[in-house]
Amino acid sequence: MNTKSLQVVTVLALLAVLTANGTVSAEDSQAKTGPSTLLLKTRCDLFDQVRQECFLWGPSLLELITRPEIYDGRRVRVIGFVNFEFEGNALYLSRSDWENGLTRSAVWIDPPPGFESDWGPARAQPNRRYVIVEATFKADRRGHVNLFSGALEAVTRLEPWR
Repeated sequence: MNTKSLQVVTVLALLAVLTANGTVSAEDSQAKTGPSTLLLKTRCDLFDQVRQECFLWGPSLLELITRPEIYDGRRVRVIGFVNFEFEGNALYLSRSDWENGLTRSAVWIDPPPGFESDWGPARAQPNRRYVIVEATFKADRRGHVNLFSGALEAVTRLEPWR
């Protein structure tokens, strides 16, 4: 068996396992297959068996930055280093990336409702630490002066990551 045939067999086997485990929806099984489609199918964190659809995807922050078209408009759960400051709200891959101003290694993050900042009172939120975030990812939104690699909107979860 040549390398190409082995790759096709591997992909089909993976698809069969995912379908059997209920992590692939009826709609997904009709979509064209390819590396992006298979990657997406393996990243579902919250699957509704009744509706047969994924409500929350679990990519890494690196996946959001490098493959934004896959997750555009989807609810995601990601972990990263958060920084909230005037015109610089972002979730970075690492503390080092934030310290060195590597904004392309980050996505803009809209503060959640009731966020406390230097420019307005509200309840306290984690800042300048690693956090877990659940939000909607927008690939074409790049934050202040398009410095970032996408954006997280409608944040519903922002908690310290231990």
